Amino acid sequence: MFGIIFKPNMKRVYLDYAAATPLDPRVKKIMNEYLVNGAANPSGLYEEGREAKKALEEARKTVAAFIGVKPSEIVFTSSTTESNNLAILGAARANKSRGKHLITTAVEHVSVLNPFKQLEREGFEVTYLLVDEYGRVTAEQIKQAIKPDTILVSVIFASNEIGTLNPIKEIGRGIKTLRQAQGKGVNGLPIFFSDAAQAAPHVKINVDNLGLDLMSFSSSKIYGPKGAAALYVKHGVKIDPVMLGGSQENGLRPGTQDVAGITGFAEAIRITSQERETEDARLLVLRDRIIKEVQSALPEVLLNGHPQERLANNISFSIPTVKAEELVTALDLAGFALSTRSACDAQNPTPPHVIKAIGHSDEEAWGTVRITLGRFTTEEDINIFIKTFISKINQLKKHAQTY
Repeated sequence: MFGIIFKPNMKRVYLDYAAATPLDPRVKKIMNEYLVNGAANPSGLYEEGREAKKALEEARKTVAAFIGVKPSEIVFTSSTTESNNLAILGAARANKSRGKHLITTAVEHVSVLNPFKQLEREGFEVTYLLVDEYGRVTAEQIKQAIKPDTILVSVIFASNEIGTLNPIKEIGRGIKTLRQAQGKGVNGLPIFFSDAAQAAPHVKINVDNLGLDLMSFSSSKIYGPKGAAALYVKHGVKIDPVMLGGSQENGLRPGTQDVAGITGFAEAIRITSQERETEDARLLVLRDRIIKEVQSALPEVLLNGHPQERLANNISFSIPTVKAEELVTALDLAGFALSTRSACDAQNPTPPHVIKAIGHSDEEAWGTVRITLGRFTTEEDINIFIKTFISKINQLKKHAQTY
């Protein structure tokens, strides 16, 4: 199936599922009905509009159930980047009269870090928490960083680059305890937000148990179409829209909703809910095999991220003896698609900020590759990949020694 997408004359193995997942054929089948017959605007009052609205709200119920919230708490957007901007900019600006201190971590996705930088330009104070060698922060760090005027805490659920899972439940419990001690109530400050784009496909999430007030996740990471995503907004949490227009999505996201895309998103969620446990168990075996065999053959290869508290499909290697771009290019020519860092940050001329944040040198950072597995990754693919990966690294090492 990937030959059609990439190169028709070569067997391709796609290993960049953290960047984007292929559209599941079952999702495409559901979407086709709305692509062909669903021309109406869901805000229309006529029959076709009402049918589109019905499909939209049924999808909202499915998406809400996926994370254990009410349908009215789901705001549909076009991407996790948009959801992150709406959450961070919207929450900070809506609550600035109550404080101007914000907290996040040094290992967030750029769609989180850049909104915080914008808020700094608007006069907010931002604390960027350092992480440990695995890329994690602790609930105690958050507790110590909170000030009387802190209005927002943002912690990535699972790292898009190294796969590390943060202790979201413990952080949420700590924030809840602080609110109760200060008599601020359930919807008090600080607001707790998490970018869960990478976690949602692999971690069973019940938002109420985690203490989150805002959470983003995306269709494009869960075998649905690109162009559909969601932001959970807890009832009572105050945020402002970042775009102006109509009153769609509770006035928080103006513009005509993409019914076909959102319906596809919901179907992708339905499939993932049914298959996630068995699929992750399968991916875990493949992931650990790659790690074991590569490090056995190449002792200099470093595994980035927590050895246990990590996503089942994510492997990040730092290889100080090679340049990652050269390795990725060599593997691409051999039929394998993987990356050096987040696709959204691929054009950045500086070393990957997440790899630097966990204490690696520039040389190690520039030698970092990300391998992410998924639903269509087979054992045969991994057999060939491991041999090719080790071979290409040895070839590049030998080439470097001759110059």
